Amino acid sequence: MLTVDIPQTRNALSVPIVEYIDTLVDQVIADKKVHCLIITGGGEKSFVAGADIAKLVQMAPEDSRYSIEVGHKLFTKIETMDIPVVAAINGYCLGGGLEIAMCCDIRICSANAKFGLPEINIGMIPGWGGTLRLPRLIGESRAKNMILRGKMITSREALDYGLVAEVYESVPLMREKARELAKELSLKAPVTMKLDKRLVYDAANKQPTDIAQRDALALGFVYTTHDAIEGLTAFLEKRAPIYEGR
Repeated sequence: MLTVDIPQTRNALSVPIVEYIDTLVDQVIADKKVHCLIITGGGEKSFVAGADIAKLVQMAPEDSRYSIEVGHKLFTKIETMDIPVVAAINGYCLGGGLEIAMCCDIRICSANAKFGLPEINIGMIPGWGGTLRLPRLIGESRAKNMILRGKMITSREALDYGLVAEVYESVPLMREKARELAKELSLKAPVTMKLDKRLVYDAANKQPTDIAQRDALALGFVYTTHDAIEGLTAFLEKRAPIYEGR
């Protein structure tokens, strides 16, 4: 579990923090024993409450460009990891917090969670991919309503919008469910998990005919893997599959 825990700033992100998270993600990627990553915020009130505004004020234009580059590098890395990534969202999930959550494969939250891209309220933009990923997840109309107004939504609205998959009444229960979900995902076939993630990621803006050809090639590959044969065989033999990641 990767926890952003900076109480004095409500777990806000700065360039050094983003760079440090990037090194931690590299360690997770390198550790082949890790089959799922959970990202959460420390405490109960904030997942990540945006960027550290005190640091933003001090930035020169060239600094702001660099901050965008390091943010995009990290968020794309999270989004394209071979293993599944779960966002366990507690409390405020704003600005960069929502942008990092949207890079995760599955988002669950506690009932006290609030979501938004409020950058317009301080004359800024969601520069870490928010204008790309939010419309993909909830549709252009709802995304513009949030982005152009700086509007926050509740956990229940986020569930209705499809932004999160599940809502739990308390933060401790939500974290317990996140661990259960991570365990469930870790038992899936690693090769197929990696491929499924890439297929979903690749599907955006493609035509149905392109998708059909792509999926046919992908399924043909799956049938050459040990894990696919093991999954099918275990189902027929009514036993739990034993995957080897090949």
